[in-house]
Amino acid sequence: MKDGTKSWMAFADRDLVAAKSLLENEYIANVVLFHCQQCIEKCLKAILEEHEIQVPRIHSVVRLFGIIIENIQLTFKIDEDALNFVDDIYIDTRYPSGLGLLPSGFPSKQEAAEVLKIAENIYDNAVLYLSRKG
Repeated sequence: MKDGTKSWMAFADRDLVAAKSLLENEYIANVVLFHCQQCIEKCLKAILEEHEIQVPRIHSVVRLFGIIIENIQLTFKIDEDALNFVDDIYIDTRYPSGLGLLPSGFPSKQEAAEVLKIAENIYDNAVLYLSRKG
């Protein structure tokens, strides 16, 4: 595994650890979602880095995944609907707005736990994929 790939995955791991450690406090469930999105984003960027594809300065996990599927044959599946959901809630969990996808404006602990499962799955699969690659 390339050094740059390892760096992306180390940062993804920190976001995942942060999300897990914050999950018990429902008051900051939006912060859990932010760290989950960041974990997924960094995993996707690690895959691009490993394949020597320029890592764009974007935050959309849908767009990053689009670059991957155009250029790389992954050996694991990523649920595109889940990525769309993560992209949709990313801004809503970071900044106050009048229009939000989440009815209360803030996610519940249960919603945060569901997104955490998505992030854990992508992280675990990325680790396995990258370890076999390098």
